[in-house]
Amino acid sequence: MAYHPEDDANFCATCGREQEPGARFCPNCGASSDPLAAGGGPNYAPGVPNPAGRQFSGGVELMGFWIRVVAALIDAILISVVVVVAGSILSGIGLGDTASTLISGIIGWIYHVAFITAKGQTIGKMIVGVQVVNRDGNIPGLGAVLLREIVGKFLSGIALMLGYLWVGWDKEKRGWHDHIGGTYVIRKRRE
Repeated sequence: MAYHPEDDANFCATCGREQEPGARFCPNCGASSDPLAAGGGPNYAPGVPNPAGRQFSGGVELMGFWIRVVAALIDAILISVVVVVAGSILSGIGLGDTASTLISGIIGWIYHVAFITAKGQTIGKMIVGVQVVNRDGNIPGLGAVLLREIVGKFLSGIALMLGYLWVGWDKEKRGWHDHIGGTYVIRKRRE
């Protein structure tokens, strides 16, 4: 039987705990799995205190309010184009305004959930170079994305958009929807 190094368990260089293959951060101490990140020194996952007690360091750059607004505007323009096309098709087959409005909302949810589950980015986030990740620095799973995009964004918007504005003063630059979904928005690492 041939030896395959990828079959070996992956252990954190900082704390020694076993990690999932492909994880960007250790689930125990938060240290980066990439030894070249942050100029060779360890960096830590967002939300995980590192051994020195600092919350963040090195190569993880959390994204603030304004860059997220730009990404959201790009997404809104793209979704609006799709909604206008879908609306003209639906009005042609006789669906009323209520049905068109409901379908427009569903198109927006599907867009966000599908892209973030698949890539951690919508097209707007790709353009501005940001990505949604979970605590381990990986693309969040479907459950977390559904919590973030549907429940979290509903709650963020219903209270005078306070949940979105929260990004501006949260120490981890997270909105209510990020806290609910267990996500962070970071600068997308170059491959």
